[in-house]
Amino acid sequence: MTPRAALDIAVVAGEPRPKWCPDCKAETAAAVDLHALLPGGLVYLTTVAVCEICDDPGEAARA
Repeated sequence: MTPRAALDIAVVAGEPRPKWCPDCKAETAAAVDLHALLPGGLVYLTTVAVCEICDDPGEAARA
């Protein structure tokens, strides 16, 4: 097996923005875009959204 070259990658989160939560039916979520800076340029990875109510581990599960 041939050795592989090291690859430097930097993952960056964009500015958080408000997002509509379909479960809460309110704008209680925050979304950020994730990008990776690779030697070939900037690459969009995904968008991550978390609701401050639905995704709170301290709250009981909603029925």
